[in-house]
Amino acid sequence: MRTKDRLEELIRDMPEDLKVGIYDFACFLLMKRYREDIREWSLFSLRQALQGLGQEEELYTEADLKIRWQ
Repeated sequence: MRTKDRLEELIRDMPEDLKVGIYDFACFLLMKRYREDIREWSLFSLRQALQGLGQEEELYTEADLKIRWQ
């Protein structure tokens, strides 16, 4: 039996307030998945944007800052 059929059978005779709760929970799960996908994509994008930046020579040193702000 497919999952859809099993869910329909389980939900069919439930009281309406339980059906509403199941609907809310399903929406919550979908939003959670969506947020996780967005987070993973954002981290990937950030890693790609910063790739190689740490390999360059520093433009300013701590000594440069001390000279300018004294």
